[in-house]
Amino acid sequence: MTNTFYWIAAALLLGVLIMAHELGHFWFARRLGIRVMSFGIGFGPKLWSHKARSGITYVLRVLPLGGYCRYYGEDEAVEGDAGPEIVDGAFYRQPVWKRALSTFAGPLMNMVVAVLALFTLYAFLGLPTAVLPVIERVEPNTPASEAGLLPGDEFTSVNGEAVTSSDSVRAVVMDTPSGGSVEIIVERGGVPVTVTVSPRPLDPQADSPQIGIRFKQAYTRMGIVDSMKYSVLSAGATVAGMADFLGGLVTRQQDAGGLVGPFGTIRMVAEQTELGGAREYLQMAALISVNLGFINMLPIPGLDGSRLLFLLIEKIRRKRMDPNKEGIVHLVGIALLMLLMLPVYIRDIMGLF
Repeated sequence: MTNTFYWIAAALLLGVLIMAHELGHFWFARRLGIRVMSFGIGFGPKLWSHKARSGITYVLRVLPLGGYCRYYGEDEAVEGDAGPEIVDGAFYRQPVWKRALSTFAGPLMNMVVAVLALFTLYAFLGLPTAVLPVIERVEPNTPASEAGLLPGDEFTSVNGEAVTSSDSVRAVVMDTPSGGSVEIIVERGGVPVTVTVSPRPLDPQADSPQIGIRFKQAYTRMGIVDSMKYSVLSAGATVAGMADFLGGLVTRQQDAGGLVGPFGTIRMVAEQTELGGAREYLQMAALISVNLGFINMLPIPGLDGSRLLFLLIEKIRRKRMDPNKEGIVHLVGIALLMLLMLPVYIRDIMGLF
């Protein structure tokens, strides 16, 4: 069972990435002269709130799985008894380009965070370059653990054939017929050790035989320029993969079973971090951050992409959309999105148990 520490680290990661998204909106709005009413992180019962001298109310709630940056006059032109400074800084009074930039800033910040996470990974921990025929981890209750294989064992021979790479070990294991066995020679502390392993399917969704080990990965640290280059390229590749996945869902060529909600994301991060440590944590941080930015740019009512679409329509029409009607569209869109994601949320929660 995954250690509690990794669950906490995973939840904090998701909270930080969501906060980064909202900070993007917040920071750009402040720099552009747009009045911010409140800035909040999380949802559920309120843990803490504070109204600063600037008039901004900061809120922290129990579950760090959401957030918001609320502008004055964002959805309707209510001036009330507000002073001229606040009215002039209201969202609806700003030029379209300012509103669009502050809206786009959230997804942009997610992309920046992803690139920084990947840059840290490549520059300080290294880029994966090869998989060595050396055991890094042995999963419990698997053929490998039952045969006595240990972390640090280096494969030298499989069924009498010299091992040249981790792929050659995998090939022999996967070609082993049901009920068959593999004779393996490993080097342990400079001494050859011979074991017999009986591979079997370990994943209920796959029928290929396995022995239950994780090979050691070789890494090469990169220079500053190359690290930044590969970080941008990796983030771009992730966006392309997301677009391809979404296209598959629309055309029904892709199963939606791969979708996960916030609870499923936390579980995935916790499990992967326990297996791969800091490297996997940074990799997951980049992946989730890109996902947050990409999804928020989709033209779905309630998301940033939809707000940008409304701003584009306003620019073309040279007339602001009715804020009440626009607000209803966003509200209905969010409700429908939550309804569509309900099976995913239920599956996530069931997966926790």
